[in-house]
Parts: sequence; C-alpha cells; structure tokens
Amino acid sequence: MNEENVGARIVVTGGCGFIGSHLVHRLAQIGFDVTVVDDMRQGNYTFNFPNVTYIHEDVAKCNLTERIKRPLAVIHLANSPRVRRSLEEPRDTIDNNITTTTAVCDWARHWQTFLFFATSSSTKYKDSVNPYTWSKTACEGILDLYEELYDLKFMKMFFYNVYGPGEADYGPYSTVIRKFKKDYLEGNSLTIFGNGKKERDFTHVDDVVQGILQLLVDERHMKEVHLGKGSPKTILSIAEAFNTSIVHSFDKPGEAQTTLCDKPYIECPNDVFSYISNWVKENTIDN
Repeated sequence: MNEENVGARIVVTGGCGFIGSHLVHRLAQIGFDVTVVDDMRQGNYTFNFPNVTYIHEDVAKCNLTERIKRPLAVIHLANSPRVRRSLEEPRDTIDNNITTTTAVCDWARHWQTFLFFATSSSTKYKDSVNPYTWSKTACEGILDLYEELYDLKFMKMFFYNVYGPGEADYGPYSTVIRKFKKDYLEGNSLTIFGNGKKERDFTHVDDVVQGILQLLVDERHMKEVHLGKGSPKTILSIAEAFNTSIVHSFDKPGEAQTTLCDKPYIECPNDVFSYISNWVKENTIDN
C-alpha cells in the first residue's frame, strides 16, 4: 500500500467504538472513503462526514460484499473487549469474537483485499486463562485457516492498554483509567484490586491510530505489529497520579501480572502521567 491509495475505500468494523471512532475521524480527515459496520453495542460515536457511511448492523450478519465494491482494506476492531467481562459473560464473548472473525475473513476472501485484524490480547496469552484470551487464540486459528485455504492476506495488530478521550464506559468492566476517571468525578475513592503492583503498558489512542495509519502505507508484509508505549506502569502509580484517595479490594483472578510491548511498531510520544495530570486540571470533583 502507498500514499496514492488515499481516497480509496476503507472498511472499519467497530468504527463507533473508542479506538474505532478515533481511527474513522482521522481516515476521513485524510481523505479516505470509510464504510463503518457497527451495531453500536459497545460505542455510539459517529461523525457527519460526507465520506463516511455507517451501517449499523451486526458484523457477523452483514452481507457487506453485496453492498459495496472492493475496498482497499478491512480494519477489524469489532471483537469483544475486556477480560473481566468475559469471565462473567463467556458465551457472548466467544460467540461474538469467533463469528465476527469468520465474517471479516470471508469479506476479505471475497474481495481479495487486505485484512488488518485487532485480534490479539496484549498479554500474548501468557499466564492468563479466560474466555477473552481463549477466543482470541481461536480467532488466530481462523485467520491461519483462511490463509492456508484461500490465500488470505492479513496482519495481526496487538494493542496495549489503550487510553484517551472517549474511553468506553463498560461499567465494572471499564478500563482502569476510565474507571478511575469516573470515580474521581463522582468524588469516590479509586479502587485498586490487589496490591496495585500489576503493570500495564498504557498507550494513548492517538499513538495507536497513528500506527494504524502508517501501516496503510507500509510496503513491508509483516504478519503482526505491536502498537504500545513499551513502558509499563503499575496500577498503583496510575491511581496516585489522580492525587485523590485510594482504597484496596480483593484481587480478581484471570488477569496477567504485566503487559509489555517489547517490540513497538512506532514510537509513542504520549505519556500517561502527563495525560492524567492535564485531565485532572480540566475536571473538577462533583461534590
């Protein structure tokens, strides 16, 4: 792919969600025609751009190949997120991840186009057993099957603990920074599960989007890329950055002790502590 492709069509699944909406915004600004497929179960961010078309349907049931011509690429962001949610809703997580994976693989097979696939957990499946990471592994098996049988061209994208404006509110399943923001605004103490020594490689959404945009013009045929900061921070240090009260609760099983992007695709300049500091300055506690 090269810069001459700007203006072509890109399909983005999950384009109304947190990362997806940021990506759609940038793609539209650059000049791509974007088709978003999103049933809005996990986000409702939309933009009134003339070059963005929204199809609010389940990816697994959408007959997209009959509705649009061959796109330059498919960027799949519609898998079910969150480890804790998967532990309580295993069937929904497994079903959604596997059926949407099969759907986008079939689209790409039909069009003979490239598939960028956000399939892999940033934990890389190490010391973590839960329906979320199990289904991610199954999705990779589907990708390999389509590659062997149908010569599917795809790239796996690993995201690492993405934060930033517009983080999705999944209630008790929200990301740690989103949960801390909500507690802060409501005047509650920030709750840490366990001793707070678990580390996460917090990566700003703008850096993730920039990495995806660079992939669209990267001529190399990489099988996977890692979009992360490469500098893990403890949950405790993140909580302390909010400069408010903290409480500890019993640890929750099924989560990795550390996530680390040890091979970042691009340099990620945004710093999580600076982001939190600026966010706190711009927000007041609701008494």
